[in-house]
Amino acid sequence: MNEKDLMKNPFMTNMKFLQQAQDETEFQRILKILTVPAKSGVYISRYDLKKMGTLLGVDIPVKERKEMLKDLFIYAKQMNAVKEFIDIIIDFVNYRISQYQEITDSFPKTEKVMTPWVKKAQSLIQFLENMKKEVDIYKNV
Repeated sequence: MNEKDLMKNPFMTNMKFLQQAQDETEFQRILKILTVPAKSGVYISRYDLKKMGTLLGVDIPVKERKEMLKDLFIYAKQMNAVKEFIDIIIDFVNYRISQYQEITDSFPKTEKVMTPWVKKAQSLIQFLENMKKEVDIYKNV
């Protein structure tokens, strides 16, 4: 669509916007799942991401969490270590689940509050395990 058409009909700008708007990619969906605690069951801080980067062998700068996570996935792909990075995330989630269990053991009345978070974190682990399987599938393509 050219600018002359837009001048004839100013309402066409909405059409242009719709054409340029991208659908959410699978990678963006994964980043959202990992960075939104209500979806994942865990909060991954900037410090946690920096530590994950160190475990991966990368020193990443501190910035927005989603950007840091995106960078870590990119570095892991460049280093052919995506599965290792997913394992690092799984270990982190398991650590958080153990913290939730400690809280529940120490304060039994919190079980009602902590159980949904544990379930979300466990489903995140299942999601990450499936991602690891997909890495193997796409590696062969």
